[in-house]
Amino acid sequence: MDTFNRTLSHFLKFVSALLVIGTLYVGRDVLIPLALASLFTFLLNPLVKRLCRWGVPRVLSLGMVTMVCFSSLALVAWLLGGELANLANDLPNHQQNIQRRVESLHKIGETQIIVRLRQLVGDVSQPKPAVAAPAAPTAPTAPTAPTAPLAPAPSVPPAAALSSQFSGEGMLMKAFNMVVSTLADALGMAAVVILFVVFMLLRLNDISQRVARLVGYGRLTLTTKAIDESGDRISRYLLMQSTVNAIYGLVLGIGLSVIGLPYVLLWGVLAAVSRFIPYAGSWIVAILLFGLSLTIFDGWTKPLVVVAFIVVLELLTNMLLEPKLYGHSVGLSDFALLLAIAFWTSLWGGVGLVLATPLTVCIVVFCKHAPSLEWVDILMGENPLPQPHLSYYQYHLAGNEDAAQDLVELSLKKEGYEKTLEDIALPALALTRREEVLGKLDREEAAEIYRSMRSGFLSLKESTDSGAAGAPQADGAPQALKVYGRALHGEADAQALEMLAAILPGSIGLKVDDGPRLIGELVHELEVEKPAVFCISAMPLRARHDAKNLCLRVRGKLPDLKILVCRWRLPGQEYDPKPLREAGATWVVSSFKEAREVLEKLEQ
Repeated sequence: MDTFNRTLSHFLKFVSALLVIGTLYVGRDVLIPLALASLFTFLLNPLVKRLCRWGVPRVLSLGMVTMVCFSSLALVAWLLGGELANLANDLPNHQQNIQRRVESLHKIGETQIIVRLRQLVGDVSQPKPAVAAPAAPTAPTAPTAPTAPLAPAPSVPPAAALSSQFSGEGMLMKAFNMVVSTLADALGMAAVVILFVVFMLLRLNDISQRVARLVGYGRLTLTTKAIDESGDRISRYLLMQSTVNAIYGLVLGIGLSVIGLPYVLLWGVLAAVSRFIPYAGSWIVAILLFGLSLTIFDGWTKPLVVVAFIVVLELLTNMLLEPKLYGHSVGLSDFALLLAIAFWTSLWGGVGLVLATPLTVCIVVFCKHAPSLEWVDILMGENPLPQPHLSYYQYHLAGNEDAAQDLVELSLKKEGYEKTLEDIALPALALTRREEVLGKLDREEAAEIYRSMRSGFLSLKESTDSGAAGAPQADGAPQALKVYGRALHGEADAQALEMLAAILPGSIGLKVDDGPRLIGELVHELEVEKPAVFCISAMPLRARHDAKNLCLRVRGKLPDLKILVCRWRLPGQEYDPKPLREAGATWVVSSFKEAREVLEKLEQ
């Protein structure tokens, strides 16, 4: 039944994903303006906030920012239209130069080596004609009857008639209708986007609250964090990216004007806009500029200077300007970004190509705060936090003890002894215990991993400087504080206590008890030993209730005894110490550092 429910759940998730993708495609006429408006909202909202902090009313701030922004965009669009018209009128003047370039390419193609290669390819690809057999003598034939006259060929319309069909007023009207239709669609979308932007900026807090209430109060904190983080990250990305692109376009325009290439306003704006397309945008403009320089300039000097200038400018932008302002990325891996570009471009065309990065960032941020969708952030997020304990466990699981030892020794040199045990050895023990409890490791496999980890710990302990803090207590030295450690669940907890003992100062003695004992025997042992602290090592999973019961029973027998519960956990896991404290624990810690600090303070 559980298998059927899991299969049904996966099937429903798959169907839901298909429905979402279908909705994005079918509703693109509505969703594209909404997505563009969201980006402008993320871009302009920090500016509106800044004006509000300076004492300007929000409505007035909103009006000023939107008016300046969209008026500037309209002015740039009008100037670009004039530049495009001038470029279209100027290209026929360079027809002779274009013909010379084409002829030079033909001459390159007619070199002796290329001609011979062509002949070789032709000889290989064309089969030899078959040799015809000699024809047999034929008998004289009787005279044939006269054939009927052929039917007249269909009349071909004169060239004037053809030209009248494909030129003149008909073509002009089609082009005019196409331009008017495209312009009307663009103006309509612009009007809708501006309306959405004004509404979103005016009601941004109300929209976020409605989304949070729609998700439900049970997920209010996660939803609020996701909205705030996505808004901050997208706003920072768009502001910094717009600044970088504007500087890039300005420098490119100035450089092209110095070289002598015309229409620098067109190419500067086009380069600035195209850099919103990751990886390929700037190089598309570079190819267009190289082609234009070949068309306008004679020779190869200035076209090569244009290419060299663009390459140098791109390298300086990527290595100096971008890291200075916002870094190289927005939190996405390169492969995930390429997949996002392909996905959104296939759905929404050119607009999706520009929107791919910010939309994917929003999705990844929301999935990061949803526990069931955290895998999306793991797969698509950039530079996930390193987890050396996972590699350490995998090495021991595969029987590669040398690689495991190299890992901890490298960490020992960089981080030190205690940090290595804290970040690598202890989480690896907790992970082994977890896999053992869940049945993913049988008893023999778990015992072999524990044995291998113990061997690695002993080797690491021997290689540590004996004079460093945390060295083992010398024989016969006085111990100011006696600690009795109880391993709750065998080998994993026993090794954790031994590691804790290894990092404690020599004046604190920790005795580790990992044998099977009844509660009466344990209480009797505590009465005989009379330790200052009773330390319980509780390794997950399924350790909280056992630790709680042990605290209750020991506290009932020895009410004055101080109890330290070490509730070890895996990285990223949370726990509630309140039940253990209510059960009688004096302290509840989750790391070696916390345990050491508690015992050192008690010693003082």
